[in-house]
Amino acid sequence: MDFPNLEIVRAENLQEIGLKTARIIRTLSSGGTVAVSGGTTYRKVLNVWQRTLGPFHVKLFPVDERMVPFDTPESNWGMVQDLLLDPLDWPESKRCFVEKMSERAADDYEKLLRLTFNQPMPEFDLIFLGVGGDGHTASLFPGTPHLNDYESWVLQTQSPNPPKERITLGMGVICRARQVVIIVMGEGKRSVVEAMRRGDQALPIVRVLKSSVKKLLFLDRDAASTVY
Repeated sequence: MDFPNLEIVRAENLQEIGLKTARIIRTLSSGGTVAVSGGTTYRKVLNVWQRTLGPFHVKLFPVDERMVPFDTPESNWGMVQDLLLDPLDWPESKRCFVEKMSERAADDYEKLLRLTFNQPMPEFDLIFLGVGGDGHTASLFPGTPHLNDYESWVLQTQSPNPPKERITLGMGVICRARQVVIIVMGEGKRSVVEAMRRGDQALPIVRVLKSSVKKLLFLDRDAASTVY
C-alpha cells in the first residue's frame, strides 16, 4: 500500500487494538473530539475501552447511524451508550448526537456539529472507521453519488443491506480529521484488503486512504496475509 501519511500496524487481536487505541484517545486534550463507528469489530473495541479508558475527557460522536431506535440491536449509537457511555457515566454534554432517532436526524446532527465546530468544515481530532466486505466505510457505499460529495457535513444514505436508511458523516469531514484510525480484521476481509492495496478507486475506503489525512490502519494476520 503506497498511500500518503499511512501507517500500517499488524495486530494479533481486537484486545490489542483496543488497548492501543485507548492510549491514542488518552493523548487527546480535554474536550477533544472523537467519532466512532459501530458494528461487530467496534463492539469488541468498546468493551476494551470501557475497562481501560479511565476518566473520560473527550466529546464522543457517531461516524454513522442506522435510522432505528437506539434501544434496538441494530443501533450503533445505542451500542456506544450501552458499552461505554452509560457504564462510565459519560456526561450528557460530551455525548454528541441527537436525543432520539427521527426523520430529521441528519439535519439535527448537522446542527449539533455546526454548534460544536465553528469552522467551514469540522476537524475531528480522531475518527474511527471500519471497512465492509464491499469496501464501504461509515455509511458511504460503492457506486453512490455521495462519494463525490466533499462539501456536506452529514448525509442521509441507503445501505444495500437492512436497515437500509442511514445517516453518516460525509467524505469531506472524514478526510479533514487530524487522524483516522481504520480497523480491518478477519479472513473474510482478505479480498477487500487486496483491493485496498491495489488502490481500487471504486472502494469508498480507498478515497480515505488516498487523501492526505494522517491514517493508522490496523490489520490482523488473516486480513493482512496479502500484505505481509
